[in-house]
Amino acid sequence: MKLTLINPPSHYLENDAAYPPSGLLYIAGKAEELGHSAEIIDLTGRTDWGSGLSHVEQSDLFGITCVTPNVPTVLRIMDMLPKETPVMIGGPHPTALPYDTITRAQRDHTIVLGEAETILEQILKDVEKDSIKQFYYGGDAPVESIPMPARHLVNLHRYKPGGQAATPVYLSRGCPYRCRFCSNMSRKMRIFSLDRIKRELEEVRELGFKTVVFGDDNCIIALNKLGVDNVLEIFKDVGISFRINQDARHYSRELFEKYVEAGCTDISFGIESGSQDILNAMNKQITVEQNAEAINLAQVAGLRVRAYFVVNFPGETQQSVDETIRFIEEHTPDSALLSSFAPLPGSYVFDHPWEYGITYMSPDWSDYFLVGKGGEFKPCYATEDLSFEQQINYHRQIKEVIS
Repeated sequence: MKLTLINPPSHYLENDAAYPPSGLLYIAGKAEELGHSAEIIDLTGRTDWGSGLSHVEQSDLFGITCVTPNVPTVLRIMDMLPKETPVMIGGPHPTALPYDTITRAQRDHTIVLGEAETILEQILKDVEKDSIKQFYYGGDAPVESIPMPARHLVNLHRYKPGGQAATPVYLSRGCPYRCRFCSNMSRKMRIFSLDRIKRELEEVRELGFKTVVFGDDNCIIALNKLGVDNVLEIFKDVGISFRINQDARHYSRELFEKYVEAGCTDISFGIESGSQDILNAMNKQITVEQNAEAINLAQVAGLRVRAYFVVNFPGETQQSVDETIRFIEEHTPDSALLSSFAPLPGSYVFDHPWEYGITYMSPDWSDYFLVGKGGEFKPCYATEDLSFEQQINYHRQIKEVIS
């Protein structure tokens, strides 16, 4: 059987082709492991993405990944596919709101909730028997069931995370933290083995990459579980440098110096806000002082620091914005990225809007993007104390500081 997986464009992003479609590469790897063929159609990075579907080859099953702001685009893609071929939709949005996805589509399709690796074999068997179901629950795939990603199906050198030649490698799946803005599909942490990590690094090195990016949102958990020294020794043995994302709750100058020694050049922290009140409202379980010290120690160790900030979370005020601006000016990360807040389906705020005084949420899912082209910002919700106008003003103030 043939499985064709489609990565939709994200026109709201400055560069929607910065990262390869890693989730689809894992699913394609599983299909090949089961003895089927797989194809990936990546529609990112092009203005004429519709033409990428005009000559689509026949397949036994189409699969489309879907995040919330891409819902309208995914529905358009579905309409362009051969009507006689079943379509499965997966990803964060259908996992959080499966019935929303079902009812908006104008054609029959199936929804995969959670991770598809454990359920793909059954889906393909049902397609073969012409008895595909409306819903499949993949849940959290056991780590041993997750295949090597089928990197050979795309041109990895087309993608440049952070504008540099690199490719992502993952140490784990899931995140145990409960930040209230996050719509993470899985809270169950699963960590790949040291042998698996080494094989992946060797594979990307053979593909011509000299640098990898840890794709994990918070890889320090996996590093601590596997042993920081054990993982870093692999990087030294393979001879490949890396950039890392991690939580600022776990830091020390010794840790950052080990990163540098093993070939790390850049580290990114989810700082989010310079206001303790906002951090508490987000359930970040970290202090402003910890964030500041993590930035300082990383820079002292020789790492370039990128800080991620979120503006317009419920409870944002002029005082909290001023505190964030002061934090940026005093602790001077080497670069920064500002995201807006959107109550994404699957997040705590989306599920408990009354706790935050939310009086309006946009019915148009395309409004729920976090970082727009050129820093574009469009509020998609409001509270009793946080109007659209205030959100736009707060966003402008912080953007001027980090630009």
